[in-house]
Amino acid sequence: MIKTPIQQKALNLINCHLSVIRKQVASRRFDHNRVAEIEINEFIYEGKVVDRIMVVLRATGCAHYLSGNGCSMCAHYDGTTDRPVTKKEYLAQWDSVVSGKAVEEKYQKNFDINNYPIVCLYNLGSLFCPCEVPPKAVKEIFRSINTLTGIKKTIVESRAEYVTQEALKNIREVYSGVVEVGIGLESSNDEVRELCHHKNMPNLKVFENAVNLLHKYDFKALAYVNQKPIFLTEKEAVDDAVKTALYAYKIGADAVSIEPTSLQNHSLTDFLHNINAYRVPWLWSVREVVRGIYKNLPNKKKVDIRIGGYFEEEVLSGSQGVAPGADKNEIFPYETSGNCRHCNNRNIKAIKQFNKTLSLKVLDDQSECPYCYKIWETAMKVKDSRSIPIRIIDTLEVSAPNHGN
Repeated sequence: MIKTPIQQKALNLINCHLSVIRKQVASRRFDHNRVAEIEINEFIYEGKVVDRIMVVLRATGCAHYLSGNGCSMCAHYDGTTDRPVTKKEYLAQWDSVVSGKAVEEKYQKNFDINNYPIVCLYNLGSLFCPCEVPPKAVKEIFRSINTLTGIKKTIVESRAEYVTQEALKNIREVYSGVVEVGIGLESSNDEVRELCHHKNMPNLKVFENAVNLLHKYDFKALAYVNQKPIFLTEKEAVDDAVKTALYAYKIGADAVSIEPTSLQNHSLTDFLHNINAYRVPWLWSVREVVRGIYKNLPNKKKVDIRIGGYFEEEVLSGSQGVAPGADKNEIFPYETSGNCRHCNNRNIKAIKQFNKTLSLKVLDDQSECPYCYKIWETAMKVKDSRSIPIRIIDTLEVSAPNHGN
């Protein structure tokens, strides 16, 4: 996709900054037999609200990060380990979830994983990448899930290029249940995806092939759409997210999750925020994206749309800080998508309610905030006549990522 000298110059600057930022990450020594995170929350499944359990394995780390510095908005690598996690260690982590030992003590007495119809099994990377999680470990975990009759759906994540016949057959040999695979599409615009997101997926055909292969093996395809990458205006980011979601549905994705950008230490997004060159998306913009998707759906067909990402909320179970006394898990952002202190809580509550009902009315019913709505309207009118590569060059050539976190 990177075809012109000006695009290449912009990409080189991004890579240079990311390389410096990533070197600031401290040594990461975690217990390989303990999961990184467990959350228990509500989710919609077959039209009903159910409890789900989200498990984040303590893992080896994203291959894209290791080889190419990773995506611009992501610093999940801070929660991964200095050395590879073995099959035995991954299985020990999963066993601690099934037994309930991984959850906080107050939940252990009555804990039964079969009470959670939805299980999200994440590894801060790609579950299907053999250099991140051994395929034999994946197979044994799904062999275990096959015996847990209360689990009706398992959600995992992978980059598109790791969705292979071998990876899918590995699971289908031991498990015939519902599996949904979340893939980071981020943007259907090549320049936005490769420069702003630094996704390293230069051809959408990779994503389309992954969706087709998932369906061939009776898996569900979930497309992640990152809302408001760096170097886009508020309005451009809204329009890009809408267009990307509609593209994902068009090529066969079973669901789309809009992921408003949050701020994590040791990310390029964080660096730009610290030099006043980036603001997280407004919650009003999140609503605008959902509105745009519904408005432009062909024949107003019914779709599975979710609003993902992080919001300020209590973690219900299993949080493990990076060090004794840490008040948040190391993979959590320090700032999330938001409006102002006067209306954040009610808008976040509305987003959570939308995820349980898929009713746009829940979002539309949020009245304009007298303190911030007009500021958001002004932000939506901001235009930038420069091309994306020029914006990148203008910003990064005069700044150096030498700040500490």
